[in-house]
Amino acid sequence: MEKIRYYVIFSIFAAAILLIFSGCSRENIQTKTVIDDKLLQEAIIYGKSKAGVSDYEFMEPWSVYLGYEVGKGRVVYYTPFLHAARLAKNAVDKHLEPDINIIRKAVSSKAGTINFLILVYANDPEASRRIYTYLIYNNIKIEPVYKYFPPYGEFNRDYYQQINGEVRFPRKGIPDDAIVKLCVEILPSEKKNKEDMHEHHKDESTITVGEQAPEHTKSEFTFNLSKYR
Repeated sequence: MEKIRYYVIFSIFAAAILLIFSGCSRENIQTKTVIDDKLLQEAIIYGKSKAGVSDYEFMEPWSVYLGYEVGKGRVVYYTPFLHAARLAKNAVDKHLEPDINIIRKAVSSKAGTINFLILVYANDPEASRRIYTYLIYNNIKIEPVYKYFPPYGEFNRDYYQQINGEVRFPRKGIPDDAIVKLCVEILPSEKKNKEDMHEHHKDESTITVGEQAPEHTKSEFTFNLSKYR
């Protein structure tokens, strides 16, 4: 009886271990097979053919542009193909030969996420700290697993603050032909107050000057993922 019990426990334990390693193996395979070698080669050829083209123009086919005003801008759906092609283009721009192994490794590092590059315009330098992004798919709100925006925007010639960033969302549960909506909000800053207190009137009234807080903006960038290579 004890032997039977031992074998049952051992079998359950062995099955559990096998299941765990099987799951890890599947996850590992999914991470490494984002883009096959044929498509990778095509991406490299495409990127090399675009050497000398500006980054903005190069990524335009993968972009949604809403306009040049506060709260709007452009979002790029950064697919594995585009990622590989851009790395190849950048290498040629620097008079280097693209290394397929390096490119494969870089592309695989973002295998499990849906990636977007964001360019948005704001009216104050600290707006980049108040950017809130999320993805909508099938009326479900999805939070990013990675987000980067610089601490300050870049002042451009038209007195706008130009903010460039990147966000990544979990790929699980989102099919390749999904229609998704990337929402980019710039939240209003807290109202700032300046107090002008005269040394001889500390016990009297003070003058408070209120600064108008930037308005809350929200832009929605819609992508049909099946249309982008």
